[in-house]
Amino acid sequence: MHDKKEYPLNILKGIVIGIANAIPGVSGGTMMVVMKVFDRLMDIIGDISFKKIKDNFFFLLTLALGMGIGIIASATLLDYCFEHFYVQTQFFFMGVIAGSLPTVYREATANGRFRPVHILPFLCGLALIIVVTVLSFGSHSSSSITSLDPGSFFYLMLISVAAAAAMIMPGLSGSLVMLILGGYQTVIEAVSLDNILTRFPVLIPVAIGIVIGILGCAKLIKIALEKTRLGTYALILGLIVGSFYAIWPRETIEDGVVTGGKSSLDMGGFTAIIFLVIGVALPLIFDVIGKKTSKE
Repeated sequence: MHDKKEYPLNILKGIVIGIANAIPGVSGGTMMVVMKVFDRLMDIIGDISFKKIKDNFFFLLTLALGMGIGIIASATLLDYCFEHFYVQTQFFFMGVIAGSLPTVYREATANGRFRPVHILPFLCGLALIIVVTVLSFGSHSSSSITSLDPGSFFYLMLISVAAAAAMIMPGLSGSLVMLILGGYQTVIEAVSLDNILTRFPVLIPVAIGIVIGILGCAKLIKIALEKTRLGTYALILGLIVGSFYAIWPRETIEDGVVTGGKSSLDMGGFTAIIFLVIGVALPLIFDVIGKKTSKE
């Protein structure tokens, strides 16, 4: 059993994870690691059963509630932030990831030392996120699916499986994968308040694909953690380090589509650094709170 004091904290963690999942290039899985809920979620979902759901019901409920709040709130707030404070917003998330590195490094090492055998999975993770990011620069679709036929149903379900698998994998961004595969604008428009009632059918194959992707990928991650925990976290460490390349503000977002652009701090350089520092502090604060909660 877990102390009820953790439930408000779980909601806050869920909000951060939900916001991250809505942003192309920012990994919700990374935020799960940062918020220290990744292992527990993988344990529950990777070998799901009625007993596990019952024993962890309020943990899942509060986390899901926070994620829902984060996703809904981000639809308006993040659109405003990216339009008016794009560099600062990206620097904030880079700070969050930087602040999480000590925790992930501890998980990827034994006796405080990084084993040479784990250099390969680290490099694989680093290369994977860089390749995915590079491909994303030239693989965008501005078209949006507004009605379903058998072909579009299967297409949306298939790309949602891939996006959901990426969503829970630290270092990978589900929304970025959705953007690469051409479904990001379709989903963003469908969940907007103006269209959610008329385009709700479009979200059905998306929901099915997300469930399949999360359950299937979580099982694989759980097996990997059981077989080679240090190697798996070395891969995750590589993915997270590669996230800096994915998040560095080199692009702009127009109508839900990422387009190329020059990276520049301009007049927002000072505030960007402030947001970076705040981002670094966030996971460190959560780490302290988590340790205190565990001791209690």
